[in-house]
Amino acid sequence: MRSKHHAGFTLVELLIVIVILGILAAVVIARFGGATRETREASLKGNLKTIRASLEAYKANSHSNCYPTVLDDLWDGTALDVDSKTFLERIPIDPFFRKKTVYQVTAAFPLDPSDSVNARDGKISGGGGWAFDSRVGRVCANYHSTIDNSIIGSSPEDTSWGERYNLW
Repeated sequence: MRSKHHAGFTLVELLIVIVILGILAAVVIARFGGATRETREASLKGNLKTIRASLEAYKANSHSNCYPTVLDDLWDGTALDVDSKTFLERIPIDPFFRKKTVYQVTAAFPLDPSDSVNARDGKISGGGGWAFDSRVGRVCANYHSTIDNSIIGSSPEDTSWGERYNLW
């Protein structure tokens, strides 16, 4: 009598393939998991450079040789102090918080690269978007140390908008 031979895979073979695929998926996720964060950081740095270059172009074209009083003057065409009315097409969006909000620094002292995290947090309000000090023409990513850590990360240098993102 002939035995019937069934074409197919055994349960053990299928389990081995599934385990191998799981290991490969874990390696790929571990390898590229930080790519999103690195991409956001690169986008943020590029946005900061663009805004800062536009601020310098505004100042160079300004009749009073001053920075704009608000960042809106870079793109809305309402600035009276310059001949060329637009220096940016629009405000870039903060890639971490997905905001384009601009917070004005109204503290007695302007933004300074040597400020501690608490000093920076005390000079502006809100979280996400940009912080702008028209007195010195400084713009920074606006990350307070009290903002939700799940958005940016858990270490203090990630949740403040300090040297990591400032590019002074």
